[in-house]
Amino acid sequence: MMKALSVMLVLLSALNAEPFVLVTHPDSPIESLDESQVKMIYLKQRRYWEGVKLKPINLAAESDVRHSFEKNILKMSHAQLESYWLKQHYKGLRPPYRVESVQSLLMFIQKVEGAIGYIPISSVNDEVKVIYKEQIQ
Repeated sequence: MMKALSVMLVLLSALNAEPFVLVTHPDSPIESLDESQVKMIYLKQRRYWEGVKLKPINLAAESDVRHSFEKNILKMSHAQLESYWLKQHYKGLRPPYRVESVQSLLMFIQKVEGAIGYIPISSVNDEVKVIYKEQIQ
């Protein structure tokens, strides 16, 4: 009974999840990205954009926005991503940086060239440039 209730709560939270956007610093050379480009950046299959080293940022693993991003963009479960990064470790690649809050992510973007991250659409402000908007299906 408890397991069924837990599954139902997860499904309800996913249905009510706020759309996310991918943002970067306003001076970034990136104007817009499509879903495949976002996936390549977050899996570190593309690491530079016009000579600028890209620094993708993840929110905390518990974040609803992160769960939505992993499911809808990366199309991978958290377990699949852990396995992917374990294999990439032997190639010298590390997973994206991780921050604990949207506020931390926004500060990181302001201070670190090449930083990009996903945030709830309601958190967009004048200090970031939106380069991808989740397509609601």
